[in-house]
Amino acid sequence: MYAKLKTMKRAQLLTLLLFICFQTNSSYAQRDSFQDWLKSFQNYQMELPTEKVFLHLDKSEYTLGETIWMKSYLVAGAGHIPSPFSQNVYVELIDEKDEVKKRLTLRSEEGVSKASLALTTDLQPGFYYLRSYTNWMKNQGEEFFFKKRIKVHSLKLNEAISPIVAQQKVDLKFYPEGGDLVNGISSKVAFEVTGINESKLPVSGKVFDRNQQEIATFVTEHEGKGVFAMLPNGDDYYAQLDGSDTKYDIPKVKPEGMTLSVTEQTADYLGVALKTAEPANENYYLMVHTRGYVTYASEITVRNTKNLLKIDKSELPNGIAHLTLFDQDMEPVAERLVFNYSSSDIKIDISTSNPQYTSRDLATINLKVTDKKGNPVQGSFSLSAFDSKLVQNDQFDYNIAANLLLTSDLGGYIKNPSQYLKQDEQSKANTDLLMMVNGWRRFKWSSLNLDKRQPEYAFEQSLTLEGVMTRTGGKAFKNGRVFLLNKEENGKNKSSRFVEADLDGNFAFENLVFYDTTELTLQGFQKKKARDIEFNINNDYEVIPNSKFLGESAPDNPDRLRALKESVITSIRIDSTYRKENGIIYLDDVYVTANKREEKYRTLNSQYGKGEAYLNFDNLSLEEKHGRDPFTVMLGRLAGFSLSGSSAGNNGNSLGGGNSGSAGSGSIGSDGSLGAGAIRPSSSGGGSFTDNATVNDPMFRKPTLRPGPFQGGPLILIDNVPVPYTAVYDLRATEIDYVEVYKSASAAMFGVNGFNGAMAFYTLKGDKLRKAMNLKPGMRIITGNGYHAAREFYAPKYDESNKEQFIPDERSTIFWAPMITTDSEGKAQIEFYTHDKNSNVFIDVQGISKTGFTGVGSAQFAIRRNL
Repeated sequence: MYAKLKTMKRAQLLTLLLFICFQTNSSYAQRDSFQDWLKSFQNYQMELPTEKVFLHLDKSEYTLGETIWMKSYLVAGAGHIPSPFSQNVYVELIDEKDEVKKRLTLRSEEGVSKASLALTTDLQPGFYYLRSYTNWMKNQGEEFFFKKRIKVHSLKLNEAISPIVAQQKVDLKFYPEGGDLVNGISSKVAFEVTGINESKLPVSGKVFDRNQQEIATFVTEHEGKGVFAMLPNGDDYYAQLDGSDTKYDIPKVKPEGMTLSVTEQTADYLGVALKTAEPANENYYLMVHTRGYVTYASEITVRNTKNLLKIDKSELPNGIAHLTLFDQDMEPVAERLVFNYSSSDIKIDISTSNPQYTSRDLATINLKVTDKKGNPVQGSFSLSAFDSKLVQNDQFDYNIAANLLLTSDLGGYIKNPSQYLKQDEQSKANTDLLMMVNGWRRFKWSSLNLDKRQPEYAFEQSLTLEGVMTRTGGKAFKNGRVFLLNKEENGKNKSSRFVEADLDGNFAFENLVFYDTTELTLQGFQKKKARDIEFNINNDYEVIPNSKFLGESAPDNPDRLRALKESVITSIRIDSTYRKENGIIYLDDVYVTANKREEKYRTLNSQYGKGEAYLNFDNLSLEEKHGRDPFTVMLGRLAGFSLSGSSAGNNGNSLGGGNSGSAGSGSIGSDGSLGAGAIRPSSSGGGSFTDNATVNDPMFRKPTLRPGPFQGGPLILIDNVPVPYTAVYDLRATEIDYVEVYKSASAAMFGVNGFNGAMAFYTLKGDKLRKAMNLKPGMRIITGNGYHAAREFYAPKYDESNKEQFIPDERSTIFWAPMITTDSEGKAQIEFYTHDKNSNVFIDVQGISKTGFTGVGSAQFAIRRNL
């Protein structure tokens, strides 16, 4: 790990140093021991810099079949600069049973990356957690991972997710200001009541001494939190909520000591009081830091029972300031958190070319980003534009500024953290309550005294491919060598290397960079001779327990939710039907003929004989097959073959107003690709081998062999075995030898199962597989579990050349732009076309400057349909 740090770019480390270095304000000469301690603190920050991840999503509510569009921001150090350390960012989708249902590995370049996570129909509707972290972040615990709770609805129009109702036991906890109650010193005590429904707030209670005498009363002020004052005299205090007999202990009272309190907070300074019952001219040390950046460090001699001082706020950066008082042995005796925030470090101005657009109109969005002095800011930003009538989106409440400045340093769940960035007096009071009931848990002072600071988890900047080479039957292949060939999608060699396996056949390739669409070739050797062996790749990862949020959820509006689902169902149908191959062209019956050699091969290989149509995948180029499923490759190449949308939602809507079958004979699309087959709504299912899990599933297009709106799906066979049609989507086109199509009379042999025809797929085997993959003895093709390759957000272009004018457009996320970069003037421009519905569009822009300053901005415009 330390070798990696030393090899970092000098400029990046110098930038990080500027944010970690400290300055000292003191009216007294500081002792050498304190200076040494401060240097140790500085070294700690250098050796163990903090990393944080924030995910900006296009929205926070989805349905099955949709895609979560997101951008990750990875920052490091006190200044939140784009992290030069980790490049592997993990994103996990976790269900309510704490099972990781999907996991992505993103490659962070200059602190940012984009991702698209498909919510496939094998998921269950309900609440999910999106969690993100780096390997390095594991050193400080799961509570400091990025985490967001989202809703994932089913596509059933009348089905809603049950709201989350907190089932926790009622509890009452107390937090004396500074950490401790000291006998004879008046102190403020913050408290928090949990386990009570918000509708029952506020609640009140009383504090009693050991003689059951009431000494104080309290009442909640904000989200179950409040504060009261008490002068302890003795010990054994307890509290009760009004209307309850349950007793809750007040923290133990120390017989003597020092307390630390914040007496006032102005725009210019913090008023701090150090109080003791018996002053003894002892020296203490007060240090103030924000995320490890020290802004105040002073040696203080306590001569009075109450010692007041002011701390200049001009040097405090935005965020949580940590005030800690140490005794002469540098042991912490009191601490207090203060949230310092006057205004956003950067301002994002958003303007639109018009306040109102018509449907399918071109909207122009202009961004201008400036700092507090009005200077232009360069940085990386992301934009989501969504239909606010359809979508519940709390992204603005849980934005990047609130996350990096507040919640990421407190850990756990904070409801609507953006409310604490407001500057009215009530919001400031609520923020101070939040600070008093949250201890500083990211940093442990005792770790400064450790001689060894070697963390358990290291920075990751690449991938590792691990596995075991075995003989046929599973026995380990000893003393072997493994050759790895990594190819580009165009087939050109990208990289190759050898590694030695150990006595148990284990091998590992390190420092790899490849994406999850990449096919890797492995070959085994022993004594310079290629061997025919198997490779078992290790795809395991550490499963980290997920801590759930305790906050309750609001119920859904049924009318809004139904409208959202209807819109999504239409959009899914359109995306899965018309936009798969950029065309809507039906290929008339043009039969594909085979040569005599192929005719003989077909006859020998199939127990059903030859069909009316045939497609030899082996004759297609790798570029035509790579990364595609067999059905997609068949579109436009087989007589009468088409893929239909499903009847999900059963709302009776037709696609394209009946125009989907209007195209003529086979042709070439405008992008040079073969036109797709005719796509029509389907009202019936497949043959006897139907996958019940995907009935009425708009994500899977069903194959048909005959034109007409009432045709069912054909019988599907893979290597002569009947399977559901969805099994074909699990195959890669590069694995298929050929497909035989049976219609009319030839399909009669299948009986009633062949009423709608049959399609028999045959996979590559033996020498043919080796030849197709260009495999030599001992070679194996694997799909690497690499970096996530994000899809591009589809946005229609309604200009004169557009061929989709008749297709309905009901996007709920109208536009998603994850990689916006402002220029030297702090400006950027984004353009996109509006959709068909009367709606109000909310624009959410978030991002970070090159120097680590965060900002958010918003705007709205209306869409009104053309009359």
